[in-house]
Amino acid sequence: MMKFKKLAQAMIVTCGLLSLVACKSMHKNDGTTEGSAADVNGSAQTSGMGDGSSFGGDSNSVNAKVYYFEFDRSEIRDADKPAIMANANNLIAHPSAKILLEGHTDPRGSREYNVALGERRANAVANMMKAKGVNPDQIRVISYGAERLALPGHDEDAFQKDRRVVLVYLQQ
Repeated sequence: MMKFKKLAQAMIVTCGLLSLVACKSMHKNDGTTEGSAADVNGSAQTSGMGDGSSFGGDSNSVNAKVYYFEFDRSEIRDADKPAIMANANNLIAHPSAKILLEGHTDPRGSREYNVALGERRANAVANMMKAKGVNPDQIRVISYGAERLALPGHDEDAFQKDRRVVLVYLQQ
């Protein structure tokens, strides 16, 4: 019985350590979460889009693929509308292209509330693009809620970077 108890304790300690290692490996040194489409500077990674892509463009608006939101709000800021419209125009010009809109929130609120808020934010961007004429089949929406924070920390600066929608051009 004593051997079983020691074995059980060793397994619990090992599982705890493995959990910590797994959580730590999810964070890069720059403070972003691995797998997130947003980097610490707020620019988006575009998977599957090479240098020769017609989406690279020279327009700064087309390159702006992270849109920020006010606390507990899903209304698009006026400052982000030109960039969203530029990306919508790109999608209209390239009907075979597809995007993913990732909705994110800061960690305040319940998981369910944050997932719903992230989805409302991503849908707000999607609806603006659809109103411009983008084919709905070109747009996918997902909400991560507060699962993929842009920055570690629990201050207003970190929270502001967490409240975002990230536009990712998908590989075709």
